[in-house]
Formats: sequence, structure tokens, C-alpha cells
Amino acid sequence: MSDCREEVMGLLTRSGALKTGHFVLSSGLHSDRYCQCAALFEHPSMGGRVAALMAERLPRELGVDVVLAPALGG
Repeated sequence: MSDCREEVMGLLTRSGALKTGHFVLSSGLHSDRYCQCAALFEHPSMGGRVAALMAERLPRELGVDVVLAPALGG
């Protein structure tokens, strides 16, 4: 496992975002793991670090300045 992946998995685990058990996904498929992203972002420093690690993986030639997404939930 790469250092980046290990760090992300550690952050997801420590934040409580990575759930294990039996889950039926909205697609109908079954999984033994589920990532509850909202739990990660309850810890802004952890969420920021995961975002930074993801941004580092983007090709430089994309020239990304800002990432924008709709809020989820109510």
C-alpha cells in the first residue's frame, strides 16, 4: 500500500468515517466497508489533509485553482 493510501486509510479510520460490517449500497450491491464522509469532515484538519493528498494526485497541467461541490444533506 502506498504511503498516501496508508495515510488516508488511517485518517478515515481515526475519524470514524470508515465503517466495517455488512452494507447494502444504493446500487443494490453489498459491501463489507462503507465510508461516511461526513464523519471525516467533523474533523476539519483530517478532512483538509485528505483533500490535500487527493489534490496532489491531480496532474499539474490541469491547473486546478478551486474545487466546488454542492452541499449534501439537509
